Amino acid sequence: MGMAIFLYVKTLLTEKDRFINLLKVNDHLSFSIDGFLYLKKRGKSMNLKLIKASENYERQIADMLDEWYATGEKIVPYAIRITDYHDFRNYCKSLEVRIPFGNVVSCSTFFCIDEDRNKVVGAVNIRHFLNEELLRDGGHIGDGVRPSERGKGIGSKMISLALEECKKAGIYRVLMVCDKDNIASAKSIINNGGVLENEVDVDGVVQQRYWINLIKDEEKEALPDIIRRMSIEEIPECVNVIRKAFKTVADEFGFTEENAPRFTAFATEEKRLWYQFCVEKKPMFVFMHKGSIAGYYSLAILENGNIELNNLAVLPEFRHLGIGEKLVKDAFEKAKEYGKEKIEIGIVEENVKLRNWYEKLGFIHKGTMKFDFFPFTCGYMEKNL
Repeated sequence: MGMAIFLYVKTLLTEKDRFINLLKVNDHLSFSIDGFLYLKKRGKSMNLKLIKASENYERQIADMLDEWYATGEKIVPYAIRITDYHDFRNYCKSLEVRIPFGNVVSCSTFFCIDEDRNKVVGAVNIRHFLNEELLRDGGHIGDGVRPSERGKGIGSKMISLALEECKKAGIYRVLMVCDKDNIASAKSIINNGGVLENEVDVDGVVQQRYWINLIKDEEKEALPDIIRRMSIEEIPECVNVIRKAFKTVADEFGFTEENAPRFTAFATEEKRLWYQFCVEKKPMFVFMHKGSIAGYYSLAILENGNIELNNLAVLPEFRHLGIGEKLVKDAFEKAKEYGKEKIEIGIVEENVKLRNWYEKLGFIHKGTMKFDFFPFTCGYMEKNL
């Protein structure tokens, strides 16, 4: 009986070293069964979970990085190699980017641990939004499996766990990119629902771009409301939200493309938002309601050192749900993260109802200005944070 089970194990082995290890203990049936069960698991049913780096996992993370550096391979994702892990406290801090800088977007890094073995087997870096570069060849998720743990299905499971984190963050359409010749990565992406959109040449390397939809129509009703960073591919949708939201104001006060061509309802275009996003690096945020963008706002750093709330917009069909107030309060918190003590806003002065609404949220009216190109008076308000 023992020999029969052992021979069955032998037929399943695909890695020579694992078979040799079993041969060394072939007189112990229990060890052979353990080997069989381990191979049966093959990553898919391993007890894997994502963790944030902390001193509790310093030894396990260092062990993985020691192994990886010893191979001479390029370590991925990039986030886990940019800082010296021997200064572990500083290393942990470097893994979370809350405020984007340059071409670096806000992101979170997770390590994947096999709890059964208390062993870190890989890592993922989740970008909170896409800029122009990431839309082309980086994607939302960067991932890597440590050399000794490859070929076990860990990559697919790790991506699955990362997609769950994306869903929690309100990212329901995820872009993943891999080299065309990286068959294992492509398989892991496809196993998680990736659909190939196209292939692009990046510095002579062909990259495959896959999109993964995380929610079905019947799941949208149960999704929580979430405010998150706007991603570059969402610019067209946000232009639609802004134009529709401000069009109701235009209709109420008689603004048209002829008498107020610079008014937000008429002047907002994709190329304008693209310039603000890519060149001016304006922080832009969306309100996700039932899986769709229902609201939007952006921030601008002013020369006086304050921050300005721009283009606060809520689709007409989603008003009176408290979305606008939530967006404004979120802007307060984001302004504080940028180290600002005062936030400003401009309004249509004749819109008394809107002015009163902002006053209830703590804004103080500071003055007005009249411009020849607007058929209304511009009002200015501010709030100390």
